[in-house]
Amino acid sequence: MAILDYQRHHWMTALGWSDEDVPDVLVLEGTWWRERATKSRLALLTDVTETAFPEIYVGRLGPARVAYCCAYGAARAVEVVHVLAQIGTPLIVQIGTCGALQPGLATGMVAVPTKAIARDGVSETYGAGELVDLDVSWSDWAVKSLKTRGLTITQGLHLTWTTLFAQSDALCAQWTAEGIHTVDMETAAVAAVATRFGAKTVAMMATWDILGESKTFLDPVSPAAAQALTAANSATWEVALELARAVAEERHLAIVDGCRGAA
Repeated sequence: MAILDYQRHHWMTALGWSDEDVPDVLVLEGTWWRERATKSRLALLTDVTETAFPEIYVGRLGPARVAYCCAYGAARAVEVVHVLAQIGTPLIVQIGTCGALQPGLATGMVAVPTKAIARDGVSETYGAGELVDLDVSWSDWAVKSLKTRGLTITQGLHLTWTTLFAQSDALCAQWTAEGIHTVDMETAAVAAVATRFGAKTVAMMATWDILGESKTFLDPVSPAAAQALTAANSATWEVALELARAVAEERHLAIVDGCRGAA
């Protein structure tokens, strides 16, 4: 049987999980610094274990069950979403960094798009069109929480592209002319797979490369910009954990209401 034909019970058996083990939230992060990011993120969780599939971790934050994976690029990210969304994880959160294209965007803002253009080469295989929707309600929730931390938010049109390095000045200028605000390598594909399996998606990405000015991650940034980037990266994880708590509470109330209805 090909993987796309697998059903929920195949993955549950492979993971060795029961229904109570299904996470409330899966948080994905795309970064080169996998070991450092994983250590830092998991430090805020308890009872952390690695699943039967390598580098996918699950821990607890109070009543919430949180899955985390450092997945770089669409091809890797969709594998994790495919499994956890299909078994019933209701919310997928994409964090990490992105490039900024439009004038006025600066390093250390947070992009929270509700629409993403899918040019990643993966989304279409999951039935997505060129434009993929993210969840508006949970995205608005995230924006409010980020703003309480003093973050500047951008919610313009987002693009998911194939690779970080195949981005010329001419191509970035074309994207800017199209009205695209930010670009990454995971978000649209993550949302496409989540949608296929009935999960919702939120993306919160710290802006780093100022591509509209031909500045990449290799260009130095000012101390103030570096501090803003660090703050944005920390805030996106903190808000992802708040989302996990909110989803866990929502699921608990749904169970309680279901029990009352059956009584």
